[in-house]
Amino acid sequence: MSLQVRSYCAELEETVKNLSHKAWILFKYNKDYDHQRMSCVFNEDENLISVGYLRHGIADDYDVFEVEMPTNELAFNRMDEVRRALYPTFIDTCQNLRNPNKKTKLVAWKDFYGNREFYEEKGFSPYQTYYKAQRSLEEPIPEVRTPVGVNVKYHPMESREERIQYTELENQFYQGVVYRSVNMLEWMMGGPELHTISAFDGDKLVGSVMCWQTGAVERLFVIPQWRNKGLGRFLITKGFEYHMKNGRNEVETLVNEQNAEAVSLLESMGYNFAVKLKLMSKDIKKKDPKPPPGNIQMT
Repeated sequence: MSLQVRSYCAELEETVKNLSHKAWILFKYNKDYDHQRMSCVFNEDENLISVGYLRHGIADDYDVFEVEMPTNELAFNRMDEVRRALYPTFIDTCQNLRNPNKKTKLVAWKDFYGNREFYEEKGFSPYQTYYKAQRSLEEPIPEVRTPVGVNVKYHPMESREERIQYTELENQFYQGVVYRSVNMLEWMMGGPELHTISAFDGDKLVGSVMCWQTGAVERLFVIPQWRNKGLGRFLITKGFEYHMKNGRNEVETLVNEQNAEAVSLLESMGYNFAVKLKLMSKDIKKKDPKPPPGNIQMT
């Protein structure tokens, strides 16, 4: 017997919630996911063992769809079957949601692309490589002075106008799989996990960093006019202080290995880069148009 794939529906809400709280809450409260269906994978005993959906990103010349594939312990010995069951649904979703005026990529981390046999068979190739940068907060924290002329503070973004402004500026520095929409930002702000620290020159937003209860200090950006003035280092130290205040002893972030400036900055702040993560991609072609009724083609 084989695995069965079914579309997510209201009757599966509690079952999906038990497998992946993140997937459940994304599809329940994040408007970005109104346009697609989550795929649910069941085993022969009618137990849910995995769900699959895509996270949409935008780059200058192409759309990016990143695979998300949470699983439970029942899938551990059947990962290749799960990948093969979900793969057609991911291709179909990409083709249905793609911008017809842009190239489209399906991208995935190792939990999906798996072994070499699978990703070569499906046409995946290397796309980007990231470091999981980590730092102990038990080590001394560098002393960094507040840059002159800037005010750094907690940034609650209480109005939608502030959230739009923040998202538009942030996305100038993060595209592709890390692109973020206003809907995604508002969804993240709905819980207690996110703490944003921003820098202002008067009323102008000039830099920011986000902290999560998981220990992340991420999404750092500084506009060009404020670079090389110590603002990035200062924002990172504020992230360290936030986590130390909340009893954490380690912080982490993902950084693209091609971003030499960011890697150098993190290294100067005491991060190490022991873990390397590879992202693979596959170009998605346009869906073949259906022949008009009465014009059946036979081969």
